[in-house]
Amino acid sequence: MSQQPRLTEADVEQFLHDHPEFFVGKDELLSQLRIPHHNASGATSLIERQVQVHRDRNVELRQRLSDLLENARRNDQLFEKTRRLVLALIEADSWLALHAALDDSLRNDFGVDAWRLLHFTERQLERPLVAIRNQEQQRNIHRLFKGHRAICGQLSKQEMATLLNLDTTDMGSIAAAQIRGQDNHGILVLASQNPGYYRTSMDTLFLDYLCDVLALRLHQTPVAR
Repeated sequence: MSQQPRLTEADVEQFLHDHPEFFVGKDELLSQLRIPHHNASGATSLIERQVQVHRDRNVELRQRLSDLLENARRNDQLFEKTRRLVLALIEADSWLALHAALDDSLRNDFGVDAWRLLHFTERQLERPLVAIRNQEQQRNIHRLFKGHRAICGQLSKQEMATLLNLDTTDMGSIAAAQIRGQDNHGILVLASQNPGYYRTSMDTLFLDYLCDVLALRLHQTPVAR
């Protein structure tokens, strides 16, 4: 006489997974089921446990939704700030006006602690415009990028001072991108006193986009009016 195969926990689990309505109409059975707590306070019914599981999942879903809404809010704010800056750059009629538009937006809208726009040119530029005329100095700056268009993170104090065209600096982290125009080249540099503000893992999409806009406007706009 053959023995009936014994059900395993996996068999029961699979059956309940395939028949989630199994307990419908079986209130007496449900009342007898118990699932232990993780603490010593006793047991709880299956229904109570299910309620708790659904409650925990709802909390997780609400948190995810909150994170998505917060990200959307930040993206909206970034878009609006970027839109204002691009419009100001379009309206600028000289390199000095471009510099002024950048300074107003980066300091007031984006809260940048320090910034610099370096122009690789042999022209004599009026302050606060910064011209890097020495080709060896230009090459030294390019070497800091190690073949990349943009860099972010903590550089040495001397490297950050070089990018900011200063002898020394108290900045803690930096983000910089190359401007590659038709007749002009340069570097846009943003700096923060917080060492962790600009990180190597950060996306440089906004900075790259801003440098593309500057490449067009610097080509289209005279140095002075």
